[in-house]
Amino acid sequence: PGAVIYVQSVIQCTKEKGEEDDIFGKKRIDLYNRLLKKMAKKMNVYYLDVNEAVTNKKGILPKEASADGVHLTKSYCEKWMNYLKSHTVKPVVASEEG
Repeated sequence: PGAVIYVQSVIQCTKEKGEEDDIFGKKRIDLYNRLLKKMAKKMNVYYLDVNEAVTNKKGILPKEASADGVHLTKSYCEKWMNYLKSHTVKPVVASEEG
């Protein structure tokens, strides 16, 4: 009770990684994210599209963001963390009087 719940999007992979295997492809990840967003809405929890912080204008992870096309480098993890810090809400705490 009183917990603030967030669901984060699946982070996109690099173009090269997506071409390597369909499971990492942009279309597949977009589908997962649409389903996660729909679920979050249904469950009345917050959905955060962290791709806003780490992808390029085409909506894919830049090469420099990852050594293996999937896992983020330190600087991109920091972008992700800063996004989370700026896109969360403060929980409403009931007063002790009321």
